[in-house]
Amino acid sequence: MTQDCPLRSVSINPVCCNGCGTCAEMAPEIFKMDPLTEKAVVTCDECPEDAAMLARAYCPHDCIEVD
Repeated sequence: MTQDCPLRSVSINPVCCNGCGTCAEMAPEIFKMDPLTEKAVVTCDECPEDAAMLARAYCPHDCIEVD
């Protein structure tokens, strides 16, 4: 992550998330796996755009929204 990277709002659709964990592996500064639901959750209000877009690109079910 670079210091001049824009920050974005990120959300995840829990309905389509299958809990694969790809986002948490690709961008651990943004996502973590919730042990109760076994689905990903966003851990920051404003997230680095580059990491968010990378995780979004690898999400197999297109669950990640970057605003």
